[in-house]
Amino acid sequence: MKSKFSLISLIVILSLSLGACNYPGRETPTSQIDVLNTAAAQTIQAQQTQIAETSQANAQLTLTATLNPENTETPEPEVTRTPTPTTTSLAKCDQAGFVSETIPDGTKYNPGQTFTKTWTLKNTGSCTWSSGYDIVFVSGTAMNAPASKQLTTGTVAPGQSIQISLELEAPNAAGTHRGDFKLRNGNGVIFGIGEKDSLFWVEIDVAGTLYDFTKNYCASGVKWTSAAGELPCPGTPGDVEGWVKVIDPPTLENGVVDDEPGLVVHPQMVNDGWIRGTFPPITVTGGVNFKVIVGCHGSADCNVKFKLNYKIDGGEEQTLATWHEVQDSKHRRVTLDLSSLAGKKVQFILLVEANGSSANDEVLWFGPRIEP
Repeated sequence: MKSKFSLISLIVILSLSLGACNYPGRETPTSQIDVLNTAAAQTIQAQQTQIAETSQANAQLTLTATLNPENTETPEPEVTRTPTPTTTSLAKCDQAGFVSETIPDGTKYNPGQTFTKTWTLKNTGSCTWSSGYDIVFVSGTAMNAPASKQLTTGTVAPGQSIQISLELEAPNAAGTHRGDFKLRNGNGVIFGIGEKDSLFWVEIDVAGTLYDFTKNYCASGVKWTSAAGELPCPGTPGDVEGWVKVIDPPTLENGVVDDEPGLVVHPQMVNDGWIRGTFPPITVTGGVNFKVIVGCHGSADCNVKFKLNYKIDGGEEQTLATWHEVQDSKHRRVTLDLSSLAGKKVQFILLVEANGSSANDEVLWFGPRIEP
């Protein structure tokens, strides 16, 4: 009986529990599976919306493009580039270009040796060079070059070349010497090589001098004398007993002012006056010469004899050479071979003798020296 009651009670309790689930006002619980399904559906919807928006934007960009069914890539829009303008520089009217030259830099010459330097230049400007154009010396050592020289007697058109030659002379002083040049047009405008109007030049090396009489004219052992006796060194211009002095720069008889010092002397101021400089003995080597330029100093109205005398080993004085000079606007260049004195100990004497009155006999030993 008790078992029957328990079974009935259990049935009643289950019935009441199932009925309570359907009461209105109570929220129906959501399962975990339903929540996951709902989230997945929302994600898919969002992706579809983004794809649709992207497709719409691409369609707008490619609206005017030609579609290729086999190519799903969106073609890049064609870009038209604006060409960059170029500037054309106008050539200068007067401009030269270097082509070649003779006498390379550093070529060796003996003092006073002459040579010809030639440059080949090209007209790289826009103006034709005419007979009014010149080559001009601008700086350095002139080496006996003129201040200016006509470039051509004809014309040199743009693009053409011309050879320019100058007759030059190595300086007396040993060492490196350079002379700089440019061109000048008919209006006096100076121009040079390239856009910067650079110089063109000649550069040489002059061999050393074995003995320089000008540098040593008042050295120990040198004696200057006239008939009045021994003279001071340096002397005083106007001294009636005779005088010797280095003048820098001296003026040659042709009016050229040189760029090296000159030894100027004046005999005693009497008829047939004389002056002499006696130098210490030196041993003469083979292959050397005595070199000098002799003449009146500038415009002096001289009339004299220049003599190179010598003594061997203190023996009798002898004359090696004599040069008669008067004022004729020309000077004399001397190169005297000393091979006959090679190996000997020689004392050289520079002697000037007046021919009659010596009142105007101011004369120039220019660059007396012994060298190869």
